[in-house]
Amino acid sequence: MKYCAECKKVYFTDEERCECGSKFRKKLDLEAPTELICVESGKSADVERCLVKAKIPYSINDGSLYSPSIGKITGAVSFLVPLSFLKKGIGALLDVGLMQKPDWYEKLDLPDEPEWEEMPKGKRTAVRIISVLVFMIIIYLCVAGVDLIANLFTRLIP
Repeated sequence: MKYCAECKKVYFTDEERCECGSKFRKKLDLEAPTELICVESGKSADVERCLVKAKIPYSINDGSLYSPSIGKITGAVSFLVPLSFLKKGIGALLDVGLMQKPDWYEKLDLPDEPEWEEMPKGKRTAVRIISVLVFMIIIYLCVAGVDLIANLFTRLIP
């Protein structure tokens, strides 16, 4: 089993590179986002209900386009799940008839009962605070650097 970080898909091939041209990852990360299914936006609510019911963590990659004159143009919606939940997600979608069984399904070497832990609230708050502080420090350093460079130029010009 090979995983492409660009496409976010699993492949069973002997090739060194993915169809998109990027190299496959050598080490599999069971928390890496993997495309479970790509459906039209009209069916996305059904897939979402199925994943919530099966308690599978997911994220949505909306491929809809936007036109200034028309507005949102519906398109394909990709559902991404952690790699460890790929087999469970396919099974949940097979049970309700939203997906056909892929030919490589039996080759998946993933845990039967994957685990997913949300980041604790305290840790999430700490990460947000630290991120804001680091962002403010970076902004300060950029402004101070530009000010320093402007000062050097004004000293060179009489």
